[in-house]
Amino acid sequence: MSLLAAFFRMVRYPNLIYIALTQFLLQYCVVEPVLQNSGSVPSLSFPHFLMLCISTVLVAAGGYIINDYFDINIDLVNKPEKMVVDKIINRRWAMAWHTILNMTGVSLGFLVAFQIGQFYLGFVQVLCTLLLWFYSTSFKRQVLIGNVVISILTALSVVVVGFYEKQIYESFAAILSYAGRRLIQIIGIYALFAFLLSMIREIIKDMEDMIGDSKDGCRTLPIVWGVKKAKHFTLMLTWALQLLLAVIMIATAIKGWYAAVAYIAVFVSLPLGLKVQKPLAGAFQPEQYHQISTWIKIVMLTGILSMIFFKIML
Repeated sequence: MSLLAAFFRMVRYPNLIYIALTQFLLQYCVVEPVLQNSGSVPSLSFPHFLMLCISTVLVAAGGYIINDYFDINIDLVNKPEKMVVDKIINRRWAMAWHTILNMTGVSLGFLVAFQIGQFYLGFVQVLCTLLLWFYSTSFKRQVLIGNVVISILTALSVVVVGFYEKQIYESFAAILSYAGRRLIQIIGIYALFAFLLSMIREIIKDMEDMIGDSKDGCRTLPIVWGVKKAKHFTLMLTWALQLLLAVIMIATAIKGWYAAVAYIAVFVSLPLGLKVQKPLAGAFQPEQYHQISTWIKIVMLTGILSMIFFKIML
């Protein structure tokens, strides 16, 4: 494997594409149409939005690197064939790239915040880098804390787009306006969807990685509670997500957006039931958990793509 290919594997480039796609669709299929309907325009110009998106992607990439850096002993057991850090890229270079990506990402975040006159928003990226560091060094080895932190960060990659919109940060009156309330509702729903789906995937990944995690002294949910209880908890989360999707479909049907209802039912809710909930009950091998985890990423993608309906129907 070439160094370039190893670097892209180390930063989990498919996940970075997910983050960028989410933010682009949210900005141009949700934020822009909602504001245009109320006679406004987005606070961020395209160059500024692009900088914000790159900032988020770079911070996430740095987080993946530091996670691999501290997970070498675990990965030697769970997935030695996929290791990059200390096998292809040495630890010193991994830490150097982590520092470079974080510093660049945080600097871009502050630059965008300064350009719109809300300098404090730059600290959102600082918070993300700190959470990712402590997740890799401590949180991920504790019951549920690591899962919750990663799920919050996943939701934050959605919410951060709204943070930079004046309809949300400018004043309380702006928040109470039609556009402000609409943006908060839509962004909040997608953030909750991302949080729940991320929680489900993180716990399933813990089930997949139990052997290496236990040898490294991790106290993840399936290790502490047992696989059976961890499954029951995860299935409860999947039903909570199905309930959220049902509420969304009812609200969407009331608006007469029947194509969107059909899309959510067929491409989001159905795969979640057939490819995640049903197989999870009988899964016991790492390969089975890995396959379920892959389907969760597909459901995440189809959920993200549903934003296109706002562009078409708003």
